[in-house]
This record gives sequence, C-alpha cells and structure tokens, in this order.
Amino acid sequence: MQSSHAAIRMQHALPARSYATLERKAARHARSTPPMKITTEATSTEESQKPKSTRKPLYDTTLLQVTSPRNGTRLAHSPDANDPAPKTSISSSRTSLIPTVFHEDWWMEAATEGRHTTLEISANNQIVGRLPFMMRNRLGLKGIWTPPFTYFLGPGIDEGEGSANTRYLRRLEITRELIHKLPPSSWQCIRCHGGTPDVIPFQEQAFRTYVQFTYEVLPASEKEIWQRMRDKTRNVIRRAEEQFETVEIPDANAFIRLYENNLSSKSVRNKLDLSACKRLIEAALQHNQGRVITARNRTGELVAANFCAWDHKTSYYISCTRSDAAGNGAASMLVWKAIQHAANKGLIFDFAGLGTSGSILHYTGFGGVISPRFAAVRSTRLGRVIAGVRSLLTEDHFFF
Repeated sequence: MQSSHAAIRMQHALPARSYATLERKAARHARSTPPMKITTEATSTEESQKPKSTRKPLYDTTLLQVTSPRNGTRLAHSPDANDPAPKTSISSSRTSLIPTVFHEDWWMEAATEGRHTTLEISANNQIVGRLPFMMRNRLGLKGIWTPPFTYFLGPGIDEGEGSANTRYLRRLEITRELIHKLPPSSWQCIRCHGGTPDVIPFQEQAFRTYVQFTYEVLPASEKEIWQRMRDKTRNVIRRAEEQFETVEIPDANAFIRLYENNLSSKSVRNKLDLSACKRLIEAALQHNQGRVITARNRTGELVAANFCAWDHKTSYYISCTRSDAAGNGAASMLVWKAIQHAANKGLIFDFAGLGTSGSILHYTGFGGVISPRFAAVRSTRLGRVIAGVRSLLTEDHFFF
C-alpha cells in the first residue's frame, strides 16, 4: 500500500482534472441550469435573477493585488472610493480571516511567485472577509485555479458577535460580496477549507458544488493515538523503526533532490511543480510553520521524506517521497512521526485529501476520521466545452 504514496501526493497537484470531469458529468444532469455569463466588468456577473448592478453591498470592498516580488512590489492596495479611512490590521481576528496556513500571504506568494490576488470586504473600517486566489491562463482562457500544493482555500470570514442566526446571515452576506467581486474568467474553482460550514452562497451565484473528503487524526496522547491505529500499521512502523533513523533536515534542496532521484529511478515523469515546492518549504521553514523529516538507513542514505506545514489549528501533509530502498515501512514511520509532532503541538493532523482510492485503507490505518471539504466550480459555456474536451483526453480522477 505504501508503494502508491508518492502517487497520492502527485494526484493532489492535479485538482483541475477531477473537477473538469465532475463538471462534464454534472452538466449531463443539469441541462435546465441557465449558463453563467460573465461581463467585461469584474464586479458585474449576470445571473438568471436580478442583475448584480442593482445590488447595494452591505460592506465596503477592497481589491488587494499582490504583484510578483521580482518587480520589487509586495502589496498594492486599491481602496474603495467610499472608504477613506485606512483598513486596520487583520491580526485581531487572524484565525477567522486567515483560517489555514494556505491563506497566509507568504504561502500564496511562494506558491504562485507573487501572482495571486486577495479580495477583502470591510465593515466599519474592519476587515471582515478575505478570499485569496490565483488567476492564470490555460488554453487561452483565464481561470481561477488552485495554486500548487495549496489544498484548501475559500473565504476567510469574521462573523463577529451575536446570535447564531445573526452570525450565519452575516457570513452569507460577506461570502456573497466576495463572490460578487471575483474577476471575469472562464473557469472558477474554489476549494474550501474545513471551517466552511456550507456553500449556499456559491450555489446562489451559479456555482456547481461538490463535496470531497480528507482524513484527520485528532490531537490526543501518543498512547491513545497509537491504540487507535490498525495492528498492521503499528507492526509496519515498529519494523521500520528498527531499520531507519528519523532525521529532520532544514534543507529544501535535499528534499527536492531526493524526490527527483526517486522518480528518475522508477522512470516516472514528474508532474509536480517542484520549484513551487522548494519555495514553499523554504518559506514554511522561515516562518517556523513547516518541517521536513527524512528516514535514513544504516548506511546513511536518505530513503524517504515528507514535508508538513501547520497553522494555529492543523498540521497538513503536504508532500512526500520514497525510494525503493525505503521498503514498505519508512513512509508510514514518517507519517507517524508527523502525527506525533502535530499532537505534541495540540494540532489536528490532516492528510490533505485522499489522492487515490488506494490511500483510503492506508490513511485509515492511522486511526483517522473522515472530514468533508466543499468545492465550488463555475464556468462559462466555453469553459465547460474546454473542460469537457480536456476530460475526454485525460484519465478520470475523482479524489483530490
């Protein structure tokens, strides 16, 4: 089962394929759904109901554009004309507005080389909503895509205080305004983080919505987590600990070299953006929100490695690699070490999706629980045609 581990992470980097396939299949059963039209203005998306131009936003809106660091510019604010006062820092509600490590500006900058944008909504000069995304061209069409190694994004919402109903209505309106401000594009794919309770605002605005799944290992004592694991998984880890030593390395280049060497030895073509992986490892290490651990055999050879990054709540299983010399247990041993590390910090360990059907049994062996994640996809008629053609030319993939 461990032999498919590198493939599991590889599949994660190809989210567009699965959603293109889902879009094609869903379209067969949704002929009555009016096609979405996107006008030339970023703040005017036509719907089958009342035109957007008649809506009066409840919140001031700001578009925060992050340009490439190679141009020497970090953040360029374009304040709304009706909002003369400067925006306050988001640190007071950081965990709501930046709910995952993937929402961090430094993560998005490293993942996209600065080619990302963050929409912000404010009320009473306080930022109450953020939505980071990456826009890029594929086949001549502009689209919003998931950045490399960025498994969950979606809106970060500060609901404020009040009753449950008040907070719910406030979340709905803030999310609506963020979606309303998305720029025109032929394809929009938003993969939401675990703190997103529903995708009703996306459905309101002509998105087709899907649910995918991930495995989570909840924080507990080491003994309790160990006991929840399958006997077979524990035995594999015990044998691996007799053969390999776990070593933490503060070197992104070593991880990339090991990854490339392992693929080369198996004659497997690389499908990942390893430049982005290197930038993300370096950025996570710099911000003390990530680490790379490796398995070394008795001769001192590195045979397996994984990279995890974490935020205030969760540690995510970002990428891994293993050689033939790693046997069947080195990768599982490193996952166990990563779970221990997360538990010691009081964090959830998130496998960041399933990847392949083969990973289901493998991840279950660590005593994880299933947790749903929402995804929302919207496209123009041309975008759906391109997605349909693309899905016919690629293998169907329904996990992320």
